[in-house]
Amino acid sequence: MTFDFRSARSLCALSLAALLAAPIAAAQKTKPRAVAHPSTQKITVSGRVTDAITGQVLKGVSLSTPGAAATTDDTGRYAITATPNAELAASRVGYVTVKKTASGTTVDFALPQTPSVTVKLTSGDTVVLDYVTTKFGYADIFQYVSDDGLRLCKDSGEIFTVTKDQMVKITGPAHLVTVNSCCTRGPIMAIDLQTKDGQTTTSTIVDTCFGIVYDVAGVERSSATAKYLHLSDVSQITFP
Repeated sequence: MTFDFRSARSLCALSLAALLAAPIAAAQKTKPRAVAHPSTQKITVSGRVTDAITGQVLKGVSLSTPGAAATTDDTGRYAITATPNAELAASRVGYVTVKKTASGTTVDFALPQTPSVTVKLTSGDTVVLDYVTTKFGYADIFQYVSDDGLRLCKDSGEIFTVTKDQMVKITGPAHLVTVNSCCTRGPIMAIDLQTKDGQTTTSTIVDTCFGIVYDVAGVERSSATAKYLHLSDVSQITFP
């Protein structure tokens, strides 16, 4: 029996060629196209933010969604990148934060107002302050000192503190008085105060005995900017 080396060599060559061709053929097959997971898809959401009561457009409103943020312009409009169906929140001082689902490319917001403090000035202007940010304060050499209430003195010499949540109305303007049992260093500022327990008193502001000019301060609702108003320029403050 004679073994044919040439036939065996040819068979081996064909087998090797088949093995080498298999990966190439597999690579040439059409691969399925990758599809982005819904959580990685992005859309541009835009819209307008207004005051729920007045309908006025609101600038400076902060819009936020996981991984992105934006602010409304002077026309109350915004644009933000978000994932489909992500939660979108709109917030600004003086308004209740509202959250919506980004279910489409247009999402409008109407923000309800939070409680406010109305300040009427002797000039005739009216300023509406956000209640939460409203404080009484004064500027000293190094800082601005503020608090939720006023330290007052009755004619009897009794010193007491009234906080803004106890106040109904302050009638001004704050005026100087020279005779006061709580201040022997000179004039002191006095105001008329009505409280929620039904009492109305004329009291002096203890700290003004040292020549300090007191303010009512807070973030104005319409402009979202801080306002500092001297009590001597205020004709009336109304609390919620």
